[in-house]
Amino acid sequence: MSLRAVLIGLILAAVIAGVAYINDYYICINLFIGNHLPISVFGMLIVFMMVVNPLMRRFKPSWALRPGELAVSLCLTLVACSVPSNGLMRTFTPTLLMPLQHYQTSPGWRKADLMSYVPPQLLVNGGQYDVDIVGGFISGWGQRGKPIGLDRIPWNAWRTPMVTWLPLVGLTFLMVICLSLIVHRQWASRERLRYPIADFAGSLMEQTPGRLFGPIFRDKLFWIGLGAVLVIRIVNGLYVWFPQSMIQIPLGYDFTAIGASYPVLHSTPGGGDIMSPELYPTAVAFSFFLASDVGFSLGMTAIIPVIVGAMLVTAGVDTSGSYMEGGIFNWLGFGAYLGIALVLFYTGRRYYGLLAKEAVTFRRVGETEPAAVWATRILIPAFVLMVVLLSRLGLQWPLAVLAVLLTLLIFVVMARVNAEAGMFLCKPLWQPPAVFIGLFGLTALGPKATIIIGMTTMILTIEPRECLLPFLVNGLKMCDKANVKPGRIGWLSALVVAVALAVVIPTALWANYNYGLQEAGVKTNQWATSTVPKFSFDAAERSVTKLKLQGQLEQCNSYGPLERIAHIQPDQRFLWAAAIGLALVLATSLLRLRYTWWPLHPVFFVVWGVWFIRVLSASFLLGWVIKVAVTRLGGAATYQRTKKLMAGVIAGDLLGGLIFMVVNWIYYGVTGLMSESYRVFPG
Repeated sequence: MSLRAVLIGLILAAVIAGVAYINDYYICINLFIGNHLPISVFGMLIVFMMVVNPLMRRFKPSWALRPGELAVSLCLTLVACSVPSNGLMRTFTPTLLMPLQHYQTSPGWRKADLMSYVPPQLLVNGGQYDVDIVGGFISGWGQRGKPIGLDRIPWNAWRTPMVTWLPLVGLTFLMVICLSLIVHRQWASRERLRYPIADFAGSLMEQTPGRLFGPIFRDKLFWIGLGAVLVIRIVNGLYVWFPQSMIQIPLGYDFTAIGASYPVLHSTPGGGDIMSPELYPTAVAFSFFLASDVGFSLGMTAIIPVIVGAMLVTAGVDTSGSYMEGGIFNWLGFGAYLGIALVLFYTGRRYYGLLAKEAVTFRRVGETEPAAVWATRILIPAFVLMVVLLSRLGLQWPLAVLAVLLTLLIFVVMARVNAEAGMFLCKPLWQPPAVFIGLFGLTALGPKATIIIGMTTMILTIEPRECLLPFLVNGLKMCDKANVKPGRIGWLSALVVAVALAVVIPTALWANYNYGLQEAGVKTNQWATSTVPKFSFDAAERSVTKLKLQGQLEQCNSYGPLERIAHIQPDQRFLWAAAIGLALVLATSLLRLRYTWWPLHPVFFVVWGVWFIRVLSASFLLGWVIKVAVTRLGGAATYQRTKKLMAGVIAGDLLGGLIFMVVNWIYYGVTGLMSESYRVFPG
């Protein structure tokens, strides 16, 4: 690890933190990050390895970055990607302010007196509505060519909620960093997971002494895959800009005429996605890299769930659901996540037991990494401190413990799915409030706990498609291959998160008050700016109404921790759905270990019903078909050669997205106008 590699990583982290938020929500150019394979990062890596590094090696060899330096810089850059957009900031500032506006326009909220249940330090201006503070956030004070200064931001109103929330955010990131160090050796060395994203990046960074270009860039199949997909992306991107004069190479197919014969499909979630599949080359290529049962399982995620859903709809079963209050499929997803976590713990029980023993006794037991031991020692007090801070806000300690556990559960399973199945774009169908409401019921949970848990969720876990742990486990894998010690990456990751937060928070607040939510770009982000901030308050309103009708409101508000547990009223649908999800994962895990022919992987139930996976499923299925055909007809040697072609397919996809991202930035810089956006990934 060199100093320049660290400095490059820190500089790129600051750039991403300063640019991504404005790019995604105000200028509305292609998402700067968007998923765990960000075009901005991996696209630039391809350009760097194709052009910049060879030129430096040619004219000044000492300037060229070595694989280890590239791995460190890339890892730190990916860590920063978890902060400025979906990972945190997309919902952070709206969640702290927009409830003040919605409270003024929601008679039901005022009738339930919801603000009396909200700790004032959680909201801007102590929860007090101020026309200037709220109006500036919504309407914006800047004018074209006359941006506001940082001094116009009402810092005093934001100081208290920032002081309240940033320790919670910081502790969450710290625990995630610790978890990455704890699971790294078990996943990478003992279980030998595939890490498709890290493997792809490693192939790009690989170098040969005495040669300008790495092995992958000297392979003809790589260039064939890159060229074919890049041509498709350029042609289709130009069609978006000039639809009257350009042709389009179709990647989507319309079978809705066939679907018209089966009306039940239209009333089933995901039915429309089956009738209108679209191919995404990157998903096809990643499926080719995966174990056959994983690729097949991901390919069937748009078919089997729709068939099951259609059967339930026909039988009159309510299949609706929401992040906040759950539903059959939401709770089934939670059970699947819980099942995956139990399988992971059981598989690595010996290694994790040694870590815990050494962390507590301070006696070296061998077979463990010092970095993982220290991560365990830090994780425990960080977890306790997180519980204490939530308890001080008014969330009773049993609920606080469960809230932190559910948060970490989401991140760990997301990372596992990414490392094992290459899922670069994914999110859970459930969120912690749905588990709390399903387990406790609104009556036993109470309005105050509902709001605190809901707000915590809306900030930390509502959009984990850019969460830190998948970025970090891939970064550690890349650095491990370059013989960089994980412990160094751990503390550098904490530094990167601190730098990113220091840059993005003033940047986001400036953008909020300069552009306002009425800017055209933000109108497309109504989900994060309007819908999400209402989630917990709408649920709390229903809780208050129900408790008032039952005459139990005062009694519920007076419950102590043990009394609240004693009065839980679990939803029977929650218990059954979660149990079924848990059982399906455990049974599938056992069957695939016992029978080599078993076709389904447990990841199938983890991603069940998720929109991103439904959209990508046709591509995963095609990739699986291609892999089976190549392996059976050409054997293992042909399969290994074809992997170079698929790496080129991914590179072409990323370069196509990067080209139009740069073009859009240039167009905006010259004209000041937003242009047509061509996206290579869904969402």
